Amino acid sequence: MKKYLVSSFCFLAIVNFVLLSCSEDNSYEANVVVKPTIITTPILLINQTAATGGGNLTSTGGGTILSRGVCYSTSPNPTTANSRKSNPGTLGTFETILTGLTASTQYYARAYASNSAGTSYGAQVTFTTTATAVALPVVTTTPITDITETTASSGGNVTSAGGSAIIARGLCWSLTPNPTTVDNVLSATGTTGVFTSLLTNLSANTTYYVRAFATNSGGIGYGAEISFTTNGAVNIDIPEVITTDASAITQTTASSGGNVLSEGGAPVTARGICWATGPSPTTANEVINATGTTGIFTSSITGLIANTTYYVRAFASNSGGTAYGDQITFTTSAGSTTGPSGGSAVCDGSQPTAVVTITSSTGKIWMDRNLGASRAATSAKDYEAYGCLYQWGRGNDGHASITWTLGEEGPFGEIPGVAVNGTTAILSTSDTPGDALFITDEVSIPYDWRSPKNNNLWQGVSGINNPCPTGFRVPTKAEFQAEITAYAITGPTGAYNTIHKFPMAGSRAFDSGMIRAQGEEIWFWTSTTDNNDSYNVLIQVGGVYTNVSNGRAGGYSVRCIKN
Repeated sequence: MKKYLVSSFCFLAIVNFVLLSCSEDNSYEANVVVKPTIITTPILLINQTAATGGGNLTSTGGGTILSRGVCYSTSPNPTTANSRKSNPGTLGTFETILTGLTASTQYYARAYASNSAGTSYGAQVTFTTTATAVALPVVTTTPITDITETTASSGGNVTSAGGSAIIARGLCWSLTPNPTTVDNVLSATGTTGVFTSLLTNLSANTTYYVRAFATNSGGIGYGAEISFTTNGAVNIDIPEVITTDASAITQTTASSGGNVLSEGGAPVTARGICWATGPSPTTANEVINATGTTGIFTSSITGLIANTTYYVRAFASNSGGTAYGDQITFTTSAGSTTGPSGGSAVCDGSQPTAVVTITSSTGKIWMDRNLGASRAATSAKDYEAYGCLYQWGRGNDGHASITWTLGEEGPFGEIPGVAVNGTTAILSTSDTPGDALFITDEVSIPYDWRSPKNNNLWQGVSGINNPCPTGFRVPTKAEFQAEITAYAITGPTGAYNTIHKFPMAGSRAFDSGMIRAQGEEIWFWTSTTDNNDSYNVLIQVGGVYTNVSNGRAGGYSVRCIKN
């Protein structure tokens, strides 16, 4: 009997062990979480007691982000057990101010992020606080004038640069008191003295708060806050317009137009046709503007795709809004499509880009394609529209040339293209490197292709190394922000479904020259500088970022704006 009981006990123990093992295995396979992936960004705005640091959280590791930020210490390899500044959020870039520092002291800093699997750290960066505090600029804010329903004029006067040179100035505004440069910003050129700016895209009958600002190496100085309220909206009848039937239809072109029968309650400020491959196109889609106010007009539509149905409406706008005519449809003739179908497309960064313009809803005139592209994009992943990936401040010397391929879908988007020219780690001492190599910098801040840096590159249509065609220039951070706001862009799909047709060309790494995120992310340079770096526009799934600055050795797309 005793032998039977012992055997039964052993059998039950074995069954329980097997069941528990299976349960644990299944749970493990269903909940795999690894540590996050994070990059440390350069330290900026260093003064006697504070500095600005940050990072870029590129992967959550499959778990919920419990904490992210920057840890810092006077000893190498700081951890979260040392001083740290957290910054709530998940994927994307972030900035935070490191405080409580000691003057004339070297510090070590790393970005960090934690999930249930543990804490990851970015690469270590070092910086040294200044010996004495740098005095901030002295700024006054200009009274508000010329207030309408959607616009107002202001500006400022930088009466003193403070303890170092002015690196940025302009206006910031918001719907709440004490606006800062993390709110809406309109940058102004120059350093000291008076400047004026026009605030646009405001809402009627709304109170705004405005301050002028100027930045030097010590930080940001603000002028006194001024508040104002935009004028109330006035009901104005919109125009009356009809759409003309399409004619002269080919594989890639067609004609249409309209007739503005009445201006409505105010003068017509714009008219033309808009079209798309989906119903009910608006002026947020493709647009051809026509001259004049009332009466008949005709427009030629180009750049169409063969054997494709298009929807067209005439439009006319006045201060009361935009009126549309009846929708018409037509289908282009059959033939070979112009969309990507395999093979490759070379962006030759030494050759001029064809100038075809579009007019944004902001009133700005832009080129319809990326610099170096052979055409405007026909899809978000049209590799023939990716164009070249420029290092900030370099001209059309061939360094930006890429051979793009359609490729197959990989785990991180399209298979990357191939650089036409190789790389070198030898920094240039002039504005015009002696060859077309992509200059990498993985050694130290500021991660620039040039030594010493030159903040004056790419400034305006006559700027040094301006890569854009005659009469065009690299847009400012504020100009890009205005387009994103006007078209309510929240990700890559929305960015393509605008008049701009922004494609997902990805970027090129500053430290290796590797092409990244092709078919996944949209990166654009702006002409606006940020101390050692320059500002980018990043559009990815999950968010749009216009307050991102990166080292100038990185390779990003350029979309030119008319001066």
